[in-house]
Amino acid sequence: MPKSDTLKKRFHPDTVRWRAAMAAAAVSGAFCLVVSSLLIVNYLQVSAATPLENPELLALRAKLGELPAEDPALVAQIRAMDLLARRAFFTSQEMLRTGGLLLLAGAVALVIALRLAARWKPQLPAPDPEAGEDGYWLVRARTRELLMFFGAVWLVVALGAAVFTPLDFPAAALGGQGHGQTRTGTDGPVSAAVGEGRDTVPAGGEGQEADPAAAAAAAPSPVTVPGWDEVRRQWPNFRGPGGIGVAFHTNAPVTWNAETGENIRWKTEVPLPGFNSPVVWGNRVFLSGSDAETREVYCFDADSGELLWRHPVADLPGFTGKIPEFQEETGFAAPTMAAQGDRVFAIFATGDLVCLDHGGKMLWGKNLGVPDNHYAHSSSLIVYEDLLLVQYDQKKDGKIIALHIGDGREVWTVPRERISWASPVCVETPLGWQLVVNSIKDVDAYNPRTGQALWKLKCLDGEVAPSPAYGAGIFFVANEYATATAIRVGGTAESPEPEALWEFDEILPDVSSPLVTEKHAYLTTFRGEIACLDPATGEVRWVQELDEGFRASPILVGDRIYLMDAAGKMLIFKDASEFELVGEPALGEEAAATPAFLDGRIYIRTLGHLVCIAGQ
Repeated sequence: MPKSDTLKKRFHPDTVRWRAAMAAAAVSGAFCLVVSSLLIVNYLQVSAATPLENPELLALRAKLGELPAEDPALVAQIRAMDLLARRAFFTSQEMLRTGGLLLLAGAVALVIALRLAARWKPQLPAPDPEAGEDGYWLVRARTRELLMFFGAVWLVVALGAAVFTPLDFPAAALGGQGHGQTRTGTDGPVSAAVGEGRDTVPAGGEGQEADPAAAAAAAPSPVTVPGWDEVRRQWPNFRGPGGIGVAFHTNAPVTWNAETGENIRWKTEVPLPGFNSPVVWGNRVFLSGSDAETREVYCFDADSGELLWRHPVADLPGFTGKIPEFQEETGFAAPTMAAQGDRVFAIFATGDLVCLDHGGKMLWGKNLGVPDNHYAHSSSLIVYEDLLLVQYDQKKDGKIIALHIGDGREVWTVPRERISWASPVCVETPLGWQLVVNSIKDVDAYNPRTGQALWKLKCLDGEVAPSPAYGAGIFFVANEYATATAIRVGGTAESPEPEALWEFDEILPDVSSPLVTEKHAYLTTFRGEIACLDPATGEVRWVQELDEGFRASPILVGDRIYLMDAAGKMLIFKDASEFELVGEPALGEEAAATPAFLDGRIYIRTLGHLVCIAGQ
């Protein structure tokens, strides 16, 4: 019998599974080859790309800078080209992210297919020594080894390209602070920015402990900084000067009537929703609003309520197009703005941060990155002298950032160990100025000029939204499912020593922030409870239970406390050891924001309107 017939009788393997595995390996390998090649090409293109240095775009910007007045057509052309460059860059980024995932999936499929093919490979009979085919099998084996080697090298190169492809969109270097335009619409002028602001230069490293020497060495652009006497006459941030809920002016109205119009000076619709509170500087009232598509800053005339301008915030340096999921508790515009002199600042849940002048022109702006925050970003802004202080909390890599108000330059940054949804306070204490912030476990204090950590006290728990309070020489913090704690800080300015004076755990806030006056400490809840305590001992003075709960925070105006409930009714009572009701005027609209109190006026944001209350 011929030798070939003998082999056929001895070898009848079932090769279906092996052939299927080899086919899958071939398809996976080809897929990986294509994807990896595209990733390498993408790396070469992105590395060489300078989207904002397009000669035509630079020429148009230079031409705009030379014009005595802005040309609307030229402004529109620049914005269109700039937007096209950004979209192209972000498309490359999206390709990188998607390609990396596809390459990983293809590599996993290839490895699995090869392992199965090796397992199911038919076991061929040993070749006849007389056949003389040793060289043939040796060549095939070495060929397979070389193919696998070069495939592995190509895969490593592609992964390296994915890792090292630049992910940050280059900031525009405009040589100035950008141009803006204002267009008039049915709801008021709309301000649109052309420039994206200047690049920012950190005084320390990103996420590094602040270096006081580096912060002092930074030389930001000079700006005119109003003194504290001027600041406290305004309503520059959440809960007023310093963020502690104490108004400088003491003559706020105590009666008004939404039905008859009594003491209602004006009422204006706010275009987009937001839980942020009004900020007032001079004769301007500022708010922000946002939905999933649009983020805007609004400026109203404080005397008439006219919407003077609205500034859309979009396409800032660093913005990737990612929008966080909508959170009913916070929305997209929960943080209250801040004002300092002729500048106002706004931040949104997307991480967009802008600085505008009172005319609606954007002076600088940037995107800080979408925070990894399951309730969305809600910490409000506050300004210390020439520094904008941003409490940028998230699940990890949270930080506090100090930016120079002149050009947005980073002066210092300090890492945050834990998250919160509270807002900072910045107050002058016997030991000097302190920036105090809450987290889900601690109360932390920093030097607002340098970022140096001053003290820390572990006394909180839960998902902390209420902000710290300060008065009567103590800091007062509280949160639901934790305790209310009065903190006295002793020691020296160089070595402060925090001490928990007392704790209280019966009536605790979930949203509304506490208040401390020289006489009493107050806690309010969304269940409708108000507790008045002795700030020195924590002894309960009185407790009042009401039908409506509170999201807004209490404000001390002279010897009266103003507290807006969720239904839009203002509870006004004496700062006294017994509950003494002064009035409870209502607007008839739901409200969650804390009002602003100026000389003889109250500015209230409801869910749909901005209202000015003014006495006769």
